[in-house]
Amino acid sequence: MSETLNLNECAMRLGTSRDFVDTMVSKGRLHPDANGRIAACELDEFEVLLNKLRGGGIAAMVDAVDKNL
Repeated sequence: MSETLNLNECAMRLGTSRDFVDTMVSKGRLHPDANGRIAACELDEFEVLLNKLRGGGIAAMVDAVDKNL
């Protein structure tokens, strides 16, 4: 069985707010299971994308979106 994280743990691991994680779930970018947990491997893939955006000079936009959600 693979490791899973609750949504608060996901937010901490991504360095974002819980609201941001909830928004990513509602937009279908993250997929919690029936218990509201996300597979660590899925979160790892999402984290790579988020880090690329942050590293590409888009950090201000990501932070602004995160704060407004």
